Amino acid sequence: MSLAAGYIIGIGSNIEPERNVPRILHALLDAFGALRMSRVLRTRPVGMASQADFLNLAVFVETGMESAALKTLCNRIETGLGRDRSDPDSARKDRPADLDILFRLGGDAAAPPLERVDGVYLRPAVADVYALLGLADPDGGAPGMAVRLGEASAGEVPAAVHLDCRTGHVIVVEQRA
Repeated sequence: MSLAAGYIIGIGSNIEPERNVPRILHALLDAFGALRMSRVLRTRPVGMASQADFLNLAVFVETGMESAALKTLCNRIETGLGRDRSDPDSARKDRPADLDILFRLGGDAAAPPLERVDGVYLRPAVADVYALLGLADPDGGAPGMAVRLGEASAGEVPAAVHLDCRTGHVIVVEQRA
């Protein structure tokens, strides 16, 4: 079975993250209808003078979209949640939303080894997504943090998340190791 083409996106927030991570996920669900997501992990800031912890996760979105168009969508989500991308120091400041395209998967694109994932704090999240996609064995790491997605919640374990187009409700299918 071959993997459908798509992208792994790293997600983070350290300004009202319990509120903004669900907003980011809803925006991605509105755009793609489904995603596979890692556990939501609390991490310390890296490379910035902040004391505010991040909530970080990784998602896989299935799409044939070009990377430039996806980057535009990710930037629009960030600015829609209040990130000032025009600030030259925005990469070193607290942020309500940070979406980074980590890499493309599927088709002719192979999964890079976890050691190549920029940001050691994202490696467990990417490992979760790899396991969801059948590219690696689950590592059985510690549970993550639950975030509310409407009536559903996700984030404690890796999960497939879908938006029911008829009702607009989020459906979470947990994938336990």
